Amino acid sequence: MVTGGLGFVGSRLVRTLVHGDAGEVSVLDDCSLGVPENLGAAAGRVRIAEVDIRDGAAVAAAMRELAPQLVIHLAAIHFIPACDADPKRCIDVNVGGTQSVLEGCLEAPVEAVVLASTAAVYAPDLDAHGDDSPLGPIDIYGLSKRASEQLGELFHRRTDIPVGVARLFNVFGPGETNPHLIPAVIRQAESAGELRLGNLTTKRDYIFVDDVARGLIDLAGAVPAHGTLTCNLGREHAVDGHELIRTVAELLDRDLRVVGDPARMRASDRPVLLSDCARAHAILGWSAQTSLRDGLSAAIAQPTAAGVDVD
Repeated sequence: MVTGGLGFVGSRLVRTLVHGDAGEVSVLDDCSLGVPENLGAAAGRVRIAEVDIRDGAAVAAAMRELAPQLVIHLAAIHFIPACDADPKRCIDVNVGGTQSVLEGCLEAPVEAVVLASTAAVYAPDLDAHGDDSPLGPIDIYGLSKRASEQLGELFHRRTDIPVGVARLFNVFGPGETNPHLIPAVIRQAESAGELRLGNLTTKRDYIFVDDVARGLIDLAGAVPAHGTLTCNLGREHAVDGHELIRTVAELLDRDLRVVGDPARMRASDRPVLLSDCARAHAILGWSAQTSLRDGLSAAIAQPTAAGVDVD
């Protein structure tokens, strides 16, 4: 079962599972951002339960019906401005929803759980964040995800069900469901030579969505032998917004000019977010395979998911 399986990362993960040897795949999603069309040809081979993860009774009922052996939990509010605008909803969904999913796992023959977390749980640092780097979230999103990790740790201690945590860096690629920087740049560049954007000096570690899907599957396979396992998933290379825009301009063969937009500036923004994925390399045998340029080319072909408008 993939919670949030109709969303950006979830739909790519579900496609990968369906086309692999994962057996029966099910999706738990409230359909607020994702739609079955995001699964492409895989949609007909997936059982979908439309459920809000905050509804513990509905989650438990879906778990009993669908009886998953593995749960990969992606459902959350991921867009940081949305979390900042409504902190209570962020906590309700990201923390309360995670607890509902974990409790629901007791209603099914679940053998392992993987939680999608974020690099935003780390304390700011100009150097790369390793898997054991100091923690210290600086926004409500990071705080909510750290709390979700802790719920997973407690769940494992209480039930002995293995729990893996994937700390994702900045995921990008085709079919975005949130107005992050890359789809905003692409959509604006397609329609005009002038881009209205926020701070472009911060450096981020952009990891292609299909590489993340592989990493989540690899983590799910490895965690039963460890009980608990936390791994970074990133490309281990950080770039700023100016480099992104230059690459998009080259791929589109267009001259692009940036105009600062105060409305897009964030109150708090780390100067650098960079991964060290040594544990994923050593234990999972995983590494990012997609270059930034190739990933941006794929994103340009389909910047956003079905029904999503980003500028």
